Amino acid sequence: MTSHLVLGLNQYTHSAAACLLDHTGEVVVALAKERLTRKKHDGGDVAELVGAVMETAGINQEDLGMVVANNHLFRIDSFHSTLEWQTAQLQHRPTFTDSRNLLSNVPRSELSHHLAHAWSVLPWAPFEKGLIVVMDGMGSTWEDLHSPGENYFSDIEIPASQSFEEYPADRTDYPGWREAESVYAFNGTQLEKVWKRWIPEKTPVFLHNYGFENMDSLGAVYSRISSHIFGDWNACGKVMGLAPWDDVWNGAENRSEKVMSGPLEALNVDWERLKSLPHGNKWADKNNHGFYAKLANEVQSDLEDIVLDFLIRLREKTGERNICLCGGVALNSTLNGRIVREAGFDNVFIPPWPGDDGIAMGCAWFGLEKLNSCPPPKASPGPLLGRSFDEPVIAEALKEVEPWIETEAIKEPANAAGTALADGEMVGWFQGRSEFGPRALGARCILADPRDPKAAERLNSAIKKREAFRPFAPAVLEEEAEKWFPGATTSPYMSITVTVAEDCKSSIPAVVAADGTARIQTLGVNESPALHAVATSFYEAAGIPMILNTSFNTRGEPIVETPHDALATFLDSGLDVLFLGQQKVKRKAFPPSQQAELSTPRATEGTTVESTSDPTGEILAVRFSARGKVFDGNALEQAILEASDGDIAMSEIQAHFQNEFEVPKEDFLEAIKRLWTLRLISLD
Repeated sequence: MTSHLVLGLNQYTHSAAACLLDHTGEVVVALAKERLTRKKHDGGDVAELVGAVMETAGINQEDLGMVVANNHLFRIDSFHSTLEWQTAQLQHRPTFTDSRNLLSNVPRSELSHHLAHAWSVLPWAPFEKGLIVVMDGMGSTWEDLHSPGENYFSDIEIPASQSFEEYPADRTDYPGWREAESVYAFNGTQLEKVWKRWIPEKTPVFLHNYGFENMDSLGAVYSRISSHIFGDWNACGKVMGLAPWDDVWNGAENRSEKVMSGPLEALNVDWERLKSLPHGNKWADKNNHGFYAKLANEVQSDLEDIVLDFLIRLREKTGERNICLCGGVALNSTLNGRIVREAGFDNVFIPPWPGDDGIAMGCAWFGLEKLNSCPPPKASPGPLLGRSFDEPVIAEALKEVEPWIETEAIKEPANAAGTALADGEMVGWFQGRSEFGPRALGARCILADPRDPKAAERLNSAIKKREAFRPFAPAVLEEEAEKWFPGATTSPYMSITVTVAEDCKSSIPAVVAADGTARIQTLGVNESPALHAVATSFYEAAGIPMILNTSFNTRGEPIVETPHDALATFLDSGLDVLFLGQQKVKRKAFPPSQQAELSTPRATEGTTVESTSDPTGEILAVRFSARGKVFDGNALEQAILEASDGDIAMSEIQAHFQNEFEVPKEDFLEAIKRLWTLRLISLD
C-alpha cells in the first residue's frame, strides 16, 4: 500500500538525509545528500535528495502517506511560513521552494532533535528494554520544545520517570537554552524521560554556523578542539585518531591540564584556556603537531572520564542493564570501547547511523508508528540501505572512461579480490546497495593487506591523500575476532575500539593504531556477506582472517555512491584494481612510445584552461579545469592540449614543438603523459 509510505528527513542543516519506509517498516531506501552532491556533510534543501529517493523507489509524491522532518537549529514549520518570500528575496536557492523540498501536498509532522535521535535507535535495539543516551553538539531549543504546534512533537509530551532529573534547574541567565545530552528509558516502543541537560545560547541564533565556538555540551567542546586543530568543526574523527600520537610525539608526561571536567551534571569547561590556545588552525606547520596531539589527547581523555562516570552512576541509579548510544558523540569508537568494557552494562548497542544523518531514520519510524501503530522490529536492517546500480548503468559508466581502463568480466569478485589483496594489491570495492551512515561497511570500500607495514603510509599519502597519522580498521571474520582482539564483542559497524593482542601486532601492522588498538569491524556471514567472502578468500590465501577496510573516497570527499564516482576516484587515486559489480577494472598503461606516436590526442570534452601572463606575455601560471576539479599545469601542457583536436597524430604534434620551439622529445612525452594520466586528453 504505497499510501502508507513514510519519508523521514534531516532537513535544512548539515548532513541532510532521507529515509523511506514501507507500511511494514522495511527500509525502501536511505540516502544522504552528500552522496549526490559530492559535498561532505552537505545540508540545506532536500529537493534533489527526495527526487533521488522517489526515483529509486519508483514512486511520486502522491504515494507518500506522511513526511516527518527535523532541523536542530529552528522549527521547520515556522521556517516554511516565510520561505517563499525569503526565496524571492534571494536569501535561499530556488530549490528551497521546489515541490520535492516542500512536499506541501503530503501530511507533515516535525520532531524535536533528541527525540528524533532516540527514535533512530529505538526500533532496532536488540533488547526489549533499556536506556537510550543521546550526546551531541546541540539539540532543539527549550522554546521550540515548549511551543505549541498541532503537528510538532517533542519529549515534553513523553512521561517522565519518577527519578527524572533536569540540569540546570534554574535557566534564567540566558535568553535561550538548547538540549545538550538526554537520556530516555524504553520498554518496547514506550519511552520515558530519565535525564536531560540544557546548555545556554551565548550567541545570537543566526550565528549558529556549526562553529560550536562557545557551547557547553560534550560534542560542542570536542568540535571546538576539532576547529582549533583542523579548521573544521566536523573533523572530530581526526581528533580521536590524533590523540594516541601524544605518547609517540611527546612521551608519557604528566597531563594535569583539562579541557573539561565533570560531573556531567555540572560540566566545567575551561573557556579561559580555550580562548587563549595558540596555533589556531595551523596544521600545515609541522612544528605544531606535538602540541595538537597533546590537546587532542586531553579532550579525548576528558570525554572518556566524564561519560564513563556519568554512565556508571546512571546504571546504578536506574538498574538498567542495556544501553543504546546515539548522537554525534557515539561516533567516538575509542569512548565506545571503554563503555563496553568498563561501564558495566550487559549490552551496548550503537546503530550504523548515530549522527545527524540518522535523524532521517528516527523521523521515518516515528511517522510510521504514528500513521500505522506498527510494532517496529528489534533487528537492525544493517547499513546497506542505499542505491544499487545494474549492469547497464555500470557498462555506461565504464564506457565514459574507456580510453584509460582495461576491464575483465569476473564471476566471483569476492574470490578475485581476496587473491588480489594477498598479492599486495590495493583494491577498490563497489558492490550492491550503498551504506547509509558515515562508514564504509561492505559496499563502497578500499581494501588492503593488513600484513603490509607500508600499507597505511601508501593509503594515506598516495590514495586517500590525507594526514599520515590517520589509522585504518581491520574487518575481521567474526568467529576469529577473539584470537586477535581479546575481549572483543560483536562490532559490525566499526563502532568500538579494542586492544590488539600483543603477539598479533607484528602480523597486522597496517591496522594497529599508535596506542596498540584497532577500531574493528566484525564480519558476520549474514550481516556482511560480500565482505565476509572477500576476507574468507584472503584468509585462505594469506592465513590472516581479516582485511584492512576504509571508505572508498579521497580526502574531503564523501564515500562514492555511483559507478561513475567509483571510477573517477579509482582513476584519480593510486589504487591498483577496482571490482565494480562483475567487472574487474585496471588502469591502462601509457602506450609505448611507438604506439603513442601513431595515436591522435584529443582533448577531453569539458576541459577548460586558464592562464596568467606577465606584461610581456610570458605565461606565469596555468590551470586546467575538468570533472569539477582543478589541476595546475604549465605552458607546454597548455599548448599540447590546445593542439589535441583528434585529427593530428602525436608524432606530428611532437615534431612541430621540437622544430618550432626546440622542445626535447622527452619533455614533450612527459607532458602528454601527464595530460593523459589526468584524463585531460585521450589517445585515439
